[in-house]
Amino acid sequence: MLSDKLQAGAHSKLFKALLALIVISFVLTSVGSYLIPRLNTDPVTIGEYKISSNEWTEQYNRRAQQLHRYGPQAAALLENPQYVVELKKQVLESMINNVAFNSAVWDMNVRIGDEQVRDVIRNTPAFQKDGHFNNDLYLATVRNMGMNPEYFGEQLRVSLMSEAVSRPLLDTASTPMPYELRTIAALLAQRRTVNLYTVDSEAIAKDITVTETEAQNYYEQNHDKFMAPANVRFNYLLLSLEELKDKVEVSEDKVSEFYDLYHEDFALPEQRRIAHIIIRANSEDAAERVQAVEKALAAGEKFSAVAAKYSDDAATKDRGGEMGVYKRGELAANLDAAAFALAAVGDVSPKIEDNYGTHFVSLLEVVPAHTPELSEIKQEVQTAYINAQARELFNSQITTMSDMSFENPDSLDVTAEALQLKIQDSGNLDQGDLHAKWPLNTKAVQDLAFNEEVYTSGVNSQVINIDEDNAIVINVVDHHDRSLRDFAEVKTDAFTQVRAQKINDQAYATLEQTAKALQQDPNAALPENVSVKPNVEIAIGTASVAPEFSQAIFALPRNENLAYTIDINNDVETLAVLQKVEEGDAATLQTFEQILGSQYRQYLGLNAQNAIYRQARALNEIEYNQEAINLVTRTDDLN
Repeated sequence: MLSDKLQAGAHSKLFKALLALIVISFVLTSVGSYLIPRLNTDPVTIGEYKISSNEWTEQYNRRAQQLHRYGPQAAALLENPQYVVELKKQVLESMINNVAFNSAVWDMNVRIGDEQVRDVIRNTPAFQKDGHFNNDLYLATVRNMGMNPEYFGEQLRVSLMSEAVSRPLLDTASTPMPYELRTIAALLAQRRTVNLYTVDSEAIAKDITVTETEAQNYYEQNHDKFMAPANVRFNYLLLSLEELKDKVEVSEDKVSEFYDLYHEDFALPEQRRIAHIIIRANSEDAAERVQAVEKALAAGEKFSAVAAKYSDDAATKDRGGEMGVYKRGELAANLDAAAFALAAVGDVSPKIEDNYGTHFVSLLEVVPAHTPELSEIKQEVQTAYINAQARELFNSQITTMSDMSFENPDSLDVTAEALQLKIQDSGNLDQGDLHAKWPLNTKAVQDLAFNEEVYTSGVNSQVINIDEDNAIVINVVDHHDRSLRDFAEVKTDAFTQVRAQKINDQAYATLEQTAKALQQDPNAALPENVSVKPNVEIAIGTASVAPEFSQAIFALPRNENLAYTIDINNDVETLAVLQKVEEGDAATLQTFEQILGSQYRQYLGLNAQNAIYRQARALNEIEYNQEAINLVTRTDDLN
């Protein structure tokens, strides 16, 4: 029988060898993945609701884009992989908070009716055209958000339910008590006067000697200061938003459709054409000329003629003082307020005095707020369309890059072919080399390349965002760890460091002795190499001393006679001896209280919101899937 022969053959060495080859071939061709159960990739389950990896990633991308809007310093944080991991975790926890709270609100039987939802939709500016709700615009906008109207409506209903519960609580909890503002304001308004003492380091250095034995011992005890940097070489794929813009197909119809959907983004606020006269404070006969301008304008003379005759602004006086067209907020604050307070064309402001001199502002024309026709701003709309399409393509290709480089881990060839990208070679790159070509000199890429899990695994790295417009994946070819340089190679550097340490130690000891002598006798004579800068006034945030040194001064006990601190101030060992503490006057305290009011309300509101979320979490069963979380954060790559 055939079955008997198969059963007998199954125990033969040849059959077992063939079976092993078949299994290996299945694994190598990824066919084996069909035989392995798929991982649960939902990072968190809250009750009956699951947060998916895709939802999490989408929310993170939105948060990252928001960071870029705050400027390059905020965006630079995204170059730090550890910061990215923490940000992703924050985003996930925020999503859990929202789901838990929404679930708790639902269990409280809070409900929002259909008519309430419709009212909110009708009154949402994004869905209005010419001041009225536009159903076509609403449907198009919702579709563009990747939703259908029913889903959007339900999401809005849940949001309104949560708002109905949280808003009264937050409004009550975020109102600060007057004594709280007064206490904080008093601290911020406080000023401290100190005497600052420093030592002449050059005078100390004359008596400092360093032996070769001392340099050798310092070298042996501080190997970390004499290490050659780690070195790595890798292949990489760079996905660039700028390059994707060239791949966007542009047509009249597509640009027109884009304008119809987002015409509100191109709306222009009211603008005003302004003329200006200035009599500079330091100009000859300034007071008399100001009076002459006031008299001429009161007599009805044309503003342009008065400007040509009296204005000190050489750039505008020959054209009657005309400055151009401005939106609110584009002029200096005092001129802006005056210009937009004028009621009619031809009106002139009262004189405006500031440190520059005396100003007069006249309104020449009011350009009402309006949305330009497509024909007027076609190039601007086309550029915005290209940017939007390129961004969509960029986000899509990041996902493709991540998936394909993970599924084909041994090289970047398949991913490069799929995305039509060129595989690039980093060459030999030293860790910390800021002079390497971009993007190899960025912290994000260096942290990735010199991550132990990445350079030892032999497989493709995770895909990371270098910044908002560029992403990279690498495959390390070669790596060398940091190595200790020979003493002979760093001998000069060792001598220099020992000398600097001896100078600092001597300076600290001298300042310590000086401080103790001053506490015994405030008029004690200073050592030969010590100089003093007396009565230096320090306030919170002052620029006259380093921030850390300022904090040390404000940490001194105010009631201790001649309290002191010794610390590094702008790279110089410095002694600060407290002389007096002054509280802010009533006007200053009031100003600080006004400034602090809104910020402290936000702080209290945030605390209240966190308390609400903590309670909501306690009412829900929350289950974390650490394996799925690691797939998104790759925390194991960063440890």
